[in-house]
Amino acid sequence: MSTRSNNPVLLIARREISTRARTRSYLVTTVLLLVVIVVGIIVWSAFAGGSDKPATIGTVNASTGLSEQITQTAQATGTSVRLRAVDSADAARSDVAAGRLDIALVSSTDNGKQTYTAISKSTPDASLEGVLRSATAQYGLSTALAARGVDLDEVTTASTFTTVATTPDRPDEGQRIAIALVGMSLLMFTVLTSGMMVAGGVVEEKTSRVVEILLSTTRPLQLMWGKILGIGAIAFAQVVVLGAAALITATATGLVSIPTTALWTYLATLAWFILGFGFFASLYAATGAMVSRQEDLGSTATPLTFLVMAVMYVGYFGVASLDSTFMRVISWIPPFSASTMPIRIATGHTTAVQVIVTFVSMALLCAVAVWIAARIYQRSILRTGSKVKWSEALGMVRAGAAD
Repeated sequence: MSTRSNNPVLLIARREISTRARTRSYLVTTVLLLVVIVVGIIVWSAFAGGSDKPATIGTVNASTGLSEQITQTAQATGTSVRLRAVDSADAARSDVAAGRLDIALVSSTDNGKQTYTAISKSTPDASLEGVLRSATAQYGLSTALAARGVDLDEVTTASTFTTVATTPDRPDEGQRIAIALVGMSLLMFTVLTSGMMVAGGVVEEKTSRVVEILLSTTRPLQLMWGKILGIGAIAFAQVVVLGAAALITATATGLVSIPTTALWTYLATLAWFILGFGFFASLYAATGAMVSRQEDLGSTATPLTFLVMAVMYVGYFGVASLDSTFMRVISWIPPFSASTMPIRIATGHTTAVQVIVTFVSMALLCAVAVWIAARIYQRSILRTGSKVKWSEALGMVRAGAAD
């Protein structure tokens, strides 16, 4: 038999993978999440695509110059429109009522004065009304000046007006934020569920006395690491599958037009998942060793659960103010960097130096968490009866340091 197969840590890890990856709850949860993600993105893209559909403007008696002016004004304001000539005002009114036109512009002459009437089914869309008002005013001005022999080009080029933005908007900012939030949500959800899976597995083996049999052939730390690596492997596989499905579906439906950013966010999520899982899973393993009944696990794991929720909420609520002092500072602090850094990477609010420093800092904190968890696990795994309090657990850590 190979050396690899004789390694107790790998044997335990393979045991966790083979038993838990085949459980109905894991398979059903993964399939349901996969369906929700794919269907959700398809529905989201359908609604998002509908909002980008050009508005149809009907024109009655409009000259070529007015039609060109409407198109130019719409382009200048970022409004997507499509013009369609209509034979009469009655026909325009009928098309608007039937929904074939979003709005119609009727041109007429009254006592030598040009008048324009906008017809809409209900209150006209503000952007469309603004386009028509500006276009008709500009066209009227240019027509009046031309009638008096004034060249409009000479008037408009006599002076220039330029705008400069100190912080230019990214045209894909919304996509970047959406990608970051989805990645962070997937990361934290998987860390929380898999962390509780580790703790629950430890308690299950403890209550069934299986741990006593396992410890007759393995050491406590080998058992802990085997469980963490095994559950971590199936959790990582879940993140890979769900994240890849989301990325492929979003790209295929056209919801994401920045595949490079999406790919980097996906890879960053995987990297931070490894660190985040290592940090929380080791502490959850220690938490499971501190209790002898499943009923006590919830209360003992509450501090860790609160920490996971705090890390997640910082990412959720901080996405709207990534340049604030609070977000700038907390993104350097692990474990909060596990949720904030994938967001900052996706939105471009970070530098390579911060990515490297925060990643190393999170890795160091993960190592400290493993060291603390190992001391608690070794001294609690065989204890039965009342649960170990956190104050007593910290005493075990100090004792382990003294040893």
